[in-house]
Amino acid sequence: MLRRVSIVAVLLVALTCLGSVASADPQSIPNGPWIQPEQEVRKDALTSNEELGKKLRQIEARSKGRLTVEVVGQSATGWPIYLAKFGKPAPGKLGVLIQTQIHGGEPLGTEAALQLIKELAQSGHPQVKEILDRLTIWIIPRLNMDGAAFERDGKLVQRRWNTQRWNPSEWGLPADTPAPWYYRADQDPPGFDINRDFHPDLNFRLSPQSAHLLPGTSTTPGFFVTPEARTSAAVFQRLRPDVFIDLHHRGTNTQSAEDNQMTTLQVVGEVTKGLPEYPLDPEVHKRSLQLNAYVYEVLTKRGQSPFTGITRYPDVELPGTALGSYALNGAAIMLYEVRSAGQKSMGMLIEQMLVGLRATLLGLANGEVFATDPALYYQIPPAGPRIDNPRS
Repeated sequence: MLRRVSIVAVLLVALTCLGSVASADPQSIPNGPWIQPEQEVRKDALTSNEELGKKLRQIEARSKGRLTVEVVGQSATGWPIYLAKFGKPAPGKLGVLIQTQIHGGEPLGTEAALQLIKELAQSGHPQVKEILDRLTIWIIPRLNMDGAAFERDGKLVQRRWNTQRWNPSEWGLPADTPAPWYYRADQDPPGFDINRDFHPDLNFRLSPQSAHLLPGTSTTPGFFVTPEARTSAAVFQRLRPDVFIDLHHRGTNTQSAEDNQMTTLQVVGEVTKGLPEYPLDPEVHKRSLQLNAYVYEVLTKRGQSPFTGITRYPDVELPGTALGSYALNGAAIMLYEVRSAGQKSMGMLIEQMLVGLRATLLGLANGEVFATDPALYYQIPPAGPRIDNPRS
């Protein structure tokens, strides 16, 4: 059995390796950090599903009452889904919901969330007190437990989808009813992309009366057929947050066709223009732009390479995502979409999310976020061309 490596050690190695540049003609600056042909991608240093609950309970026990941990649902295969709560909904306090790893193969948001939870639970810093005095913060540190634990040939590989078969009879539908478009029957075992399974009607459930909507499209709402999406929506309904933040990964891009600096983070405040029956509140749209612009400014002012490689996520129309449906339910939204990579950049990407989340919470607490000019959002440069691993 492979020896478990501490995450601290991995991160130290990751940060040390960050500046290395390949000898091949560079697609980007830096040219990587790509995985070497002989390098095995090890994910055993990441927090496992079994460890997640233990870590959360340990932090809770040491928090002196600041943190409450709940099991709020189960995955399709029965893994518990956890919620870390700092406070209760209360008049005069902004509600903030942070969610990570809705795609099981996008794990670094969970590591950043765990560090953030520990800081909020245990730190005596005055800024932490200010944040907790003015905000109610709830965090789902891993939504897709199935995908996070997915193994192939005895090795942890993780994957985007949950593990769930389409079962029309669950909804009182005939056996030949087509599955939602985001069902992957070609996977073994099959599963759903949870982040296409949301609906602006948070109480929506499939029925014979709504079956005509199947299979749907990417530009229309999802169907809440996964227990994970329903769990997230139930948490949203309890908190009714003013702000929703979703942590993701994506591929690798350069800054632009002319600038081959590597993009390390993409942000987005617009994922849907709204639907006729579910319009987007202009004030919610404005606050979403302010939120993303504020974080962009805070990170780029640091002046260090990882924090200057930030671009704007491409224009999309995705009301069936968590971001889309929650925006249509009154929450200002922000996407952290960090570049996917192996160990060589793991530490930097986690730190980038953590720095951004700290700044976001403080800016919400002190009011700086909503004093930001929303027009600055459109000055965030759009994503440049996608690039591939030159060694693959």
